[in-house]
Parts: sequence; structure tokens; C-alpha cells
Amino acid sequence: MSSHPPASAGPATTGCGPQPPRYAWAVDVTTAGRVVWKTPLPTRNGGFSTVAQPLVAGLVAVLAQDGIVHGLDLGDGHPLWSWTGGQDVFGMWRWGGLVAVLTDQVSTHSRLTGLDAATGAVRWSLRLPGRGLLGDQAATADGGLAMITTAGVLQVVNLADGRIRWRRSAGASPALTAAGQLVIFSVNGRLTGYDDRTGQPRWTTGGLPGQPTIQVAGSLVLVTSNAQGPGITTALTAVLPATGRIAWRFDPGEPLTVLSAGPAGLTVAAYVFSRRLYLLDPRTGRLRWQADTFVTEGIIPLVTSTDVVLAEGQPTVRLVDRAAADGAVRWQDTLTAPPAGTQQVLQAGPLGVLQGDSSRPGSPAPLLAYQLSSGRSAWRVDMPTFVAASPVLAPGHVLVQPADLMSACAVAG
Repeated sequence: MSSHPPASAGPATTGCGPQPPRYAWAVDVTTAGRVVWKTPLPTRNGGFSTVAQPLVAGLVAVLAQDGIVHGLDLGDGHPLWSWTGGQDVFGMWRWGGLVAVLTDQVSTHSRLTGLDAATGAVRWSLRLPGRGLLGDQAATADGGLAMITTAGVLQVVNLADGRIRWRRSAGASPALTAAGQLVIFSVNGRLTGYDDRTGQPRWTTGGLPGQPTIQVAGSLVLVTSNAQGPGITTALTAVLPATGRIAWRFDPGEPLTVLSAGPAGLTVAAYVFSRRLYLLDPRTGRLRWQADTFVTEGIIPLVTSTDVVLAEGQPTVRLVDRAAADGAVRWQDTLTAPPAGTQQVLQAGPLGVLQGDSSRPGSPAPLLAYQLSSGRSAWRVDMPTFVAASPVLAPGHVLVQPADLMSACAVAG
């Protein structure tokens, strides 16, 4: 796994001088730990590049690298097509046989493009207004993509054909999500659920933070404050998406970060005044247990019916399995380096899978699999370099995208 493919471009010359070539790959690993294929992806040197989550569309693996979207045969990894439509790719969503690609999100040339997943052919293209979009986008259950423009216009695009279903002036806020048949948006302390087909308001709930973070987990819309200070609420508020009714509030007296939900409950962490992990009952908000520990930021826990598997500690990071019943540590393993970017602890049958980071520049980044029942190592496959996006599970397989980081100029002191 350590050999470098031919670079797609020679060393780039920037204000820092010549930069070394960068390399990237798409790698397919079975859930038994066998590498099926490893395909090099072209790279660009210098500049800035976001990391879009890879996805699987039928028999095609779709990955974005340095602004270029690639379609690879999922069976053997050979390239099927590539498409370049902008300087950078900020997100990709699948709907049927199409992949919608958002390019250059924060710019005057932001665009959403629908590609045929099998061939890469452009099926539709939509130029986005003004200076692009705020925050993240939210895919609806019926093939829509909700977004908020920098001018505060909320709109939903139909992923099948690129047509705008509806748009309405809603206010400039990045707090956007989708649940059921609703697009849910929050601004100025009010949360509103809009019909995702028509844009008609179905309910509005007030009394929420003025600068909220909202997400859907455990069949609830969860609202926390994105600001801190005197008089700003620290409560985690759970809203029922069907009606907008507040189901419960949980407030330990400090800001909270929602982590993930699963059969055993909802995991929440505190970082500001304490270092604490909470497991809540998603129906009532009742505290099931808490643990005095630092939950490693950016790592999304796996919550099963019996276990909570997460990364804990700083600077030494451990993968820890806690019993869902009482939070007791069942097993743990020290990681050589904290996982990079946003990584999920994935479940592949009886295994927990986590992408680790390189222990030093130029060293391999281990893809690790553990037996969930015992914590024993099931297998380890070394990726050739840094992995910023979480691996993606396909039936019996794990799709991984390792890529060297962009070079940056040192700032003189």
C-alpha cells in the first residue's frame, strides 16, 4: 500500500517555492480486511481543497478529489469517467441513478450539477444566485435538496431534474436540516418546519437560541446554541419534527455538543467547563448515565443496543467501548494518532471499523477493525497517507479515500 502512483502534475511553484507532488487514491477493502483494489486519483498542487464524502451509486464508486469528480467501477476500481465543473467540490448527493454535485459553494459561480452516475454525463445544471450558499445543505426524503443562500433565501431543488421546487425569503442563518417530509430552518430564536414539496409552513416553535445549531438524531430535531455568554441558554432542546412540539430539554449548565444516536440512546458531550459524556433517553431526555471523560472531537460514536464505542482522550486517544446499560468500560485500545477530520466509528456486522491517522508525516494511516464483543483486533490495513473523509460502507466492503494534504506557506514570525 505504500507505493506512489505517477503524479498527475509535477511540482507546483507557489509563493513558497516548488512544492512536492501530491498523491491520492481510492481504496476498496473487504470487511474481512483484504484490499480488493487501489486506484490512483489525479491531484492538483497548491491552493485549497475541501473534502466531499465519497458515495456509492449502484455499481459505481463516486469520489471528488481536488475539484474533479471520479466514477470508478466498484468491482475492480477501474476508472469509468471523470468530470470537472468548478474549482472545488463541497458536497455530493445521490438520487436514483443521478449524483448531484455542489461546486464552488461560497462564490459568484456556485453551481449544482446532476451527473449520470453510470457515465458521468451532465443531465442538468443549476447556477446558484448571488455569492452562493450559507452553511450545509439538507437532503429530503423525497429527492429534494434544501439550501439557504447568502441573501437569506431558503429553497429546495429537485435532484431528479435540477428544478427549483420553491423558494422563500427566510433570513440569513446556516441552521438547516430535514426530517420526514419537512425542511426545518431556524433563525432569530424560532424554528419552522416547511413542507418540502410546497414550502408551506407547517409549524413554528419559539424560545430557542438566537444562533442555533440544529441536527436530526434519534428521530428528533436537536437544537443547541452556537454562541456562549451571559444569558444565553445552554439547554439541549429536543423538538418533534412532525408537530414542532418541544419534547424535552436537558441542561447540565454548560454548552453541549450532540454526537450521535442509536438503539441505546443519544450521546452528548460537554467540553467548555467540564469534560463529560452523557447518554440520554431520546424519548424523555432523561439521563441514563454520565462519564467524566474527554470525548475526542470530530469522531462520531457508534451506538448499538448494548454498547457505545467512541474515541476518548487528549492528547493520547483511545478507542473505548462502554456498556450501554451503565457506561462501564468494557474494553479500550490506545490509538497511535487521533483520527483526522470527521470520522465515524462504523459497524460492519460484528466489527467496529475506524480510520486512524498517520503517526507522523509520510507514515501509513491505519484502517482498524475490532471485534465489538471483545475489543480484539480483527485486522489492520494501512492506507498510504492521510484520510480526511470517513470511509463509506458498501455491502461487504469499505471504500476509503487517502490523499496527501495540500502544502501551505509558513508564516514568518
